[in-house]
Amino acid sequence: MLPDVSTLSQSRAITLEHLRAFTVVAHCRSFQKAGVKLCRSQSAVTQAVKRLEAQLNCTLLYRSHGHVAGLTPEGERILPEIVDVLLRLEHVIQAGRRPELKGRIQVGIPPSFSAVELQGAVARLLALNPGLQIGIISDMSSDLEQMLAEGSLDVALINQYRFDDGTLPQGMFQELCRQPLLWLCNAQKVVNHAGEIPLLTYSAGSPWRTAAVDALDQAGLAYNFAYVSASYESLCSSLLAGFGVTVLPGWDIDERFCIVDGSYGLPTLPVVRTVLKSRSQSTVVQQFCDFIAGLPFFVRAREHSP
Repeated sequence: MLPDVSTLSQSRAITLEHLRAFTVVAHCRSFQKAGVKLCRSQSAVTQAVKRLEAQLNCTLLYRSHGHVAGLTPEGERILPEIVDVLLRLEHVIQAGRRPELKGRIQVGIPPSFSAVELQGAVARLLALNPGLQIGIISDMSSDLEQMLAEGSLDVALINQYRFDDGTLPQGMFQELCRQPLLWLCNAQKVVNHAGEIPLLTYSAGSPWRTAAVDALDQAGLAYNFAYVSASYESLCSSLLAGFGVTVLPGWDIDERFCIVDGSYGLPTLPVVRTVLKSRSQSTVVQQFCDFIAGLPFFVRAREHSP
């Protein structure tokens, strides 16, 4: 659906220069350093940020004697949204510059991925490439590995707990992002060490499930499988209903969840990662892999990788 024309007319006064200036200043904490990075004068960068603040009718930066002392609450809130806009624009530009993709690609993804994010990206890719067909299978990482080995998948996004940096005999291997796993619940009172820990997990074959079980076993903590599902949304629903605790990486966590801190005695969880594997060296598969690796979702995750 196209945005309302009146909204577009109101936002035309905000330019990409304004958005880029604010993001670079927020990162550098300096108008002078931002000017160097943007190849603009310090005065031009300062004016760009001021115009953005005027259009948004709020103050984005704390200033002290001409220096940037930090971001205001409004600046902290809007910065991720502006970064997302710039990343998406860059992704669209890069996709438009590539030659048209033609053929069919069979792709495997684990259930933990943001369906909205990935489906929207694939829809945009198909719109840009009418001759391209994409089939998607969602399954546990261990099953995706098997399907890739058997040749029923061209590309697979695979979650890993125990890292294997080896490449396939043919094709490609690329790390997309890595983050630590975290214990989550809807309210920390469900973590009850008087009895067994109620564990909410994906089905067998999920590295997140294996990591949680290994950590609990090594810590000598009793647990039971209170809820098992192959669906991310179903797992989240059981968590929000208070059935128990689960583990997810940072990129799958939003404001609905409560992170269980170390005071509850749950064991430390490992860093996990997502990799992109392919057995094919065809041009269309390589270009598709480049498209996936450049998605804002993965770019943001890599920026916050440990």
